[in-house]
Amino acid sequence: MSVLISKNAELFFKALEDVWVAEQIWKVPPNNAVWHCHQAVEKTMKGFLRCFGEDYEYGHDLYELTEVIRPFFEISEENDKNIIYIERFGTRLRYKNMPNDPSPEDAKIALSRTKQIMQEFNGNPKVSQFMDEAREVFTKMLKANDPTQE
Repeated sequence: MSVLISKNAELFFKALEDVWVAEQIWKVPPNNAVWHCHQAVEKTMKGFLRCFGEDYEYGHDLYELTEVIRPFFEISEENDKNIIYIERFGTRLRYKNMPNDPSPEDAKIALSRTKQIMQEFNGNPKVSQFMDEAREVFTKMLKANDPTQE
């Protein structure tokens, strides 16, 4: 299925893909699931900036992205903490069987916190229409690729 989506919704669509993958694999392997959570938050934050005409393409540091976003949006204290939690699982976790590998419980918590962060950003009127568009297209894509939907 070919996907047609506006430029401002692209990164939100990709974030939803990452969340979907994390939901499928959070038990095994949890290190990949939390990495996808990190990617979803990163893409959500970059999508947010794109909606404000501020493309920010390089880097994976969620702390840095948070500071770039602050002039446009007040991130709640709870989601500041969620971002700190998710940042622990950044690009450093791409190697399996490291001493600080996340557990399935870490992955489950990361998924929940990722969804909370995405929900807060969706509360911004400049963002919600594009995140909603991404969710609608993603849902249609899932249904089109689900053999049980025939």
